Amino acid sequence: MRKQYFVWMFLVAAIVLTTYGGYSIIYNAAHNKSISILAIIFLSVGGVMLITFLVLFTISYFQVKKRKELEEPSKEVAEQIAEEIKVEEPKEEKPVNRPTYSSRNDYEYTPSRSRYDSDYSTVYVKRVGYGPVLRVEGSRILDMRSNTYYSIEGKILNENGRGPVYELSGDKVRIYSGRYLYELSGNNVNKVFGGFYASFSGNYLQTFDLKEKYEIDGSINKSQKLAVIALLFGEY
Repeated sequence: MRKQYFVWMFLVAAIVLTTYGGYSIIYNAAHNKSISILAIIFLSVGGVMLITFLVLFTISYFQVKKRKELEEPSKEVAEQIAEEIKVEEPKEEKPVNRPTYSSRNDYEYTPSRSRYDSDYSTVYVKRVGYGPVLRVEGSRILDMRSNTYYSIEGKILNENGRGPVYELSGDKVRIYSGRYLYELSGNNVNKVFGGFYASFSGNYLQTFDLKEKYEIDGSINKSQKLAVIALLFGEY
């Protein structure tokens, strides 16, 4: 509210100064009087303020327009999603083969029956143009860039051999027992101290400046999304 109030006060002041200065100059010129230096100053300052306002308004307009374009999934992405759904549909028929494992006890067999759920299926996160960077398998995540395993335990993301590294609290990611880094708001990824940073669009995750774009070839839940965000974007 304060920022909006300041903007309107700035605009009003620019209009008043320009109007007063212009009127004084025209009035004095019409009555053959000497033009006041103060009127010239008012007109000049008001004109500069109006130009400044128009430039800032134009920049803000195009920034908002660009942000909206990033949040809208492209037609190409929608077609790719439809194709992936068609390809994955036959996989649901695979449970027909389960009776071949009937000799194993129920406790050992439970993970196999759950591998079709989103939490236990293998999902790859691929950087477009480079290849896979993360492999998500339920609560376990492999960072293929460094061959390092991570595990999600409740609200904590642990690095194997090191311990807790990130905390996945609600919709936010923060350094374990430290400062907050990112917040997931709908499909948007915001820096807690920095604003809009990236967005999920269909099966893609890309930064607002389009420098990084990742493809997620399956379904992941919110905890997995937060972990992926933490591992891909890290600290800042």
